[in-house]
Amino acid sequence: MENLALTSDFPSTPNEVVTARLRAAATNPRVAWVAPRSSLVVRTRFLAAQSAFRSLGVDRLEYCAMDGDAESIHLDKYDAIYLTGGDPLLFQRNIQRANLGPSLRNFIASSRLVVAASGGAMQLTANVSLFRLQASDTDEVIGGLAGHEGLHIVPYEILPHLNRHDDSFLEKVRIYSESIPRSILALVDGAAIVHVNGTAAITGKAARFLRGVREDIDRWPAA
Repeated sequence: MENLALTSDFPSTPNEVVTARLRAAATNPRVAWVAPRSSLVVRTRFLAAQSAFRSLGVDRLEYCAMDGDAESIHLDKYDAIYLTGGDPLLFQRNIQRANLGPSLRNFIASSRLVVAASGGAMQLTANVSLFRLQASDTDEVIGGLAGHEGLHIVPYEILPHLNRHDDSFLEKVRIYSESIPRSILALVDGAAIVHVNGTAAITGKAARFLRGVREDIDRWPAA
């Protein structure tokens, strides 16, 4: 069954529900920190992440940025996975290139915890095209949906950092929502969608875009 926490920016903004899920993953859980690529900047981010996770009581965070194929990332040895933020388009391409999708699906099927933030969280959804709205018009983005599918672990799309977007961008999101057959769940920093054993709940402030309508929500039913 699903054991997921999809967040806007965890752990930059703490979320007690997500932290509790991490601590419950195992006694002193071993957590894979999966980033879309490896670089000096990413390794520096990892050091900051280690400090942030340690402050939450999680001491065993291990660097697992994608450098090659999935054989270089042995997910089975971990109690939980954390998918970092970052460019969701790059993340999607590198998951495909590394053929990491099957390993992630198998990990989730084993009921072990996956926590994801921002661009990492978008990988588990139906599509990552919301990010493309920042640089392209709505018609172009909708026309390219087929090339930007996520892993379809959850049946919706995620817009992280709802509190950071201006009205003009959110209007593009609303128009985009008219052309897709699923909800867009938009999360304020600090918010999360937590899936446990077939149920889903939102913790924190969020909104839903569906068929061209935006509404603020504080809960969302499992699909």
